[in-house]
Amino acid sequence: MPYSNQTAGKGGHSDFVRNPDVQNFLQNCEYLKPPSDEEAESMASSFMPAPSGDPSRLPRFVVASDASKSDTPVNDKLPSTQLGFIKVSHVLIVMDKYAELIAPGSRFVDPFKVADMHRNAKPITFVMPGSNVCYKGAANVRDGFRHAVYDQLTANRRDEANKMVLTETLFALNDGKIRIKTCPSHSCESLVEDFVFTPQQQTHTCKACGSIIYATDALRLHEGISDFGNNTSAMTRMMNAVEHLLLVAFITELIEADPASLGKVAFVMDGPLALFGEPAKWQPRIMKLIYRANQKLQSLGFDPLLIMGLQKTGIVMDHARLLEKFLPPGVIRVIDDEYRHKYITGSDKATEDFGYESYYGQDFLFKTERGRIFNFALPYPFEVKSGLGGRTAFSKAKVELSNYGSLIERACDLIRHFELDLYDNAIVPVALAHRHASISLVPGGKVLDLIAKAGISHR
Repeated sequence: MPYSNQTAGKGGHSDFVRNPDVQNFLQNCEYLKPPSDEEAESMASSFMPAPSGDPSRLPRFVVASDASKSDTPVNDKLPSTQLGFIKVSHVLIVMDKYAELIAPGSRFVDPFKVADMHRNAKPITFVMPGSNVCYKGAANVRDGFRHAVYDQLTANRRDEANKMVLTETLFALNDGKIRIKTCPSHSCESLVEDFVFTPQQQTHTCKACGSIIYATDALRLHEGISDFGNNTSAMTRMMNAVEHLLLVAFITELIEADPASLGKVAFVMDGPLALFGEPAKWQPRIMKLIYRANQKLQSLGFDPLLIMGLQKTGIVMDHARLLEKFLPPGVIRVIDDEYRHKYITGSDKATEDFGYESYYGQDFLFKTERGRIFNFALPYPFEVKSGLGGRTAFSKAKVELSNYGSLIERACDLIRHFELDLYDNAIVPVALAHRHASISLVPGGKVLDLIAKAGISHR
């Protein structure tokens, strides 16, 4: 590592260029390469015409979400001592209002109506102790982080009469009861405790070490925390978890209070329909909740809920961009495990069921009639993954297009309606959500630096 303000030598790369061991190493590596024209045309031939409604079956409302984070040092002299700032933004687009952005007889957008749309953005912020920061007098960083997760998720995230508390969402996902088998405290060596939490009792005290155990410890976010190392990955897991918990909170609230309204809403998330790392075990619960919500909607005569994850980057989009020029407009393909193994991941052996431990949604590739390509995901249309005869059976069922009913057609129509020229492969709702969720380096990041340095108490 260089010293501060020390620059590297201009010829540092030459040691690698001249070293024959580097060339030998590269020759022994296998990796994905751009396909030949023949290979690309073979892949493209497996795509099919994308479905479309006549007329398009668009929702009345679209809720788009995006999240971002910033890991901010508390002091210029202590760059490894950090706080984590997380921001999740939701943008509500009323389709009738969106249609009115351009006045009849004009090709210009009304800026006042656009400003009104921006006012529908509702950012939610979280602040977490990061590297070398102990929260509320905790004995170590990890236990302080556990306490902070509990405080952040038990806080009411809505100013109106109807509160939104994410611990209530956790209990709703787990049928009102959460169980933790062992004490998660950093210093506890007991393995025999069994803690059962309910909405009425969300904390326990460990008999072995005296530590307070929180219902939110079931997310296991603290397991990625180190007392000495960099904790940015734990912040990313936290950001990922709260974005999906907020989606579930909206669904549970509307399905109970006003299912007719829920049937008119489409949810668009920036990113895959998946939970990664320690909180991943909660994704089957999200999948089950969405399935049950759809069953209730259908019993009332409404369409199933349209929830879409939209990925702008990643290995699937890398593959899509290589293939893009060979695809005709208006085609779609479900990314089955065999196709992913053969053309995208390039592994020797196909996985028995890609994403079984982390994903609750299926990937599709869609090239619109206007020539833009999108990687979107729809929730698996099943209650549980294990109920279809094992992982291999589920791997086949999840790519059977008939199992998705009208959802694929409706997702394609929504993308067509909102596809955007301003950014590559973008749609308007996600672009708006990102604008309100993103934390810019300047001035946003600088402001967070000032907050962290002025607001933290020195020990």
